[in-house]
Amino acid sequence: MTTVSGLPTYSEFVSNPEPAPPRPLKRWPFVLIIALGAILVLAPIVTGMFPRAVKGEAMIDAFEPYMTRSSIDGYRHDLHVLDDARTNVLTLRQNGQQPGSFDRVDQFVRDYPEINYHMSGMIGAIDDNRQNYQKLAEVPPFGTLPWLFALPGALLVGAGVLGYRRAQAGKQAVVWRSVAGLAALGLIAVPLLGGLFTASTAAQPLINDLRPILTHDEVRKLQGYFVTLVAADGELNSRYTAAVRVAHPEADLTGINTLETRWQPMTSRFAALIGAMNDNVRNFDAVVALNESTRPLGFGAFRGLGFFYLVPGIFVLAATVEGLRLPSRVLARSAASRDAKSPGGARK
Repeated sequence: MTTVSGLPTYSEFVSNPEPAPPRPLKRWPFVLIIALGAILVLAPIVTGMFPRAVKGEAMIDAFEPYMTRSSIDGYRHDLHVLDDARTNVLTLRQNGQQPGSFDRVDQFVRDYPEINYHMSGMIGAIDDNRQNYQKLAEVPPFGTLPWLFALPGALLVGAGVLGYRRAQAGKQAVVWRSVAGLAALGLIAVPLLGGLFTASTAAQPLINDLRPILTHDEVRKLQGYFVTLVAADGELNSRYTAAVRVAHPEADLTGINTLETRWQPMTSRFAALIGAMNDNVRNFDAVVALNESTRPLGFGAFRGLGFFYLVPGIFVLAATVEGLRLPSRVLARSAASRDAKSPGGARK
């Protein structure tokens, strides 16, 4: 059977045309998610935040016993006791009641104004920063902060890559958008629930006030003062008071006697504080280095810490929502397809 040339064949009536491949959906939101995720992963690595944050956490924990009202009042009372003992010695000298010369006591009398000046300044700096310290102590443990950058960042990179591939294939990638959205909400929650914005204003004053104190030179100076006090107390207790009592039984030794009754707990407290300072000089240096790591941007790292979580979180959340919006041409194609399949559309 021959066909008439120029007329359509039967197969042309019944054959279905090949469906057009799906057009890619928006991919730039996933590019943004990948970029932000990579920044979040790299930032704590580049700034050395992982080891430095751990050292900062160790320093905060170590100074907790010395940042209380009762502890500071105790140190000030101890200095007052030392001052009264020195005044007692000076009074005995003026009254001619000190028999002979006592080298260690003389050094204590001579050096104590400097000792009192430095130790009072140290206690004052601690007292002035009790509230700043408390704000920092209430944030999530410092050692976890870099992980709260890196882990959401890794999730964003993975979700961004996989979501990009789905969008390239013309699919919505709802699962990967959801993963990115959850990571974004986590980033937003860290500063809001963790008190980072409150703590950001506390870090710089604390660093400024402790910087002159937490140095190896300053700790060695305090250790030298401690040696002077120990030597003076030993001579007061072993020779001085006995000699005064023998030569002048009526002499008033109230200040010296008070020092003797308070000496053991006093030395224990001062030794603990000086030991904590000595152990945390390097930890403090690490905190300062971490804070200075963003100085080229014009601010300290602690000042911007809350925003380092909040801003990427907001951008990622916006990207996930934007990516769900279909392009106008896709909406028009979908509407035309629905009309064609509807009975009314077929009649048209």
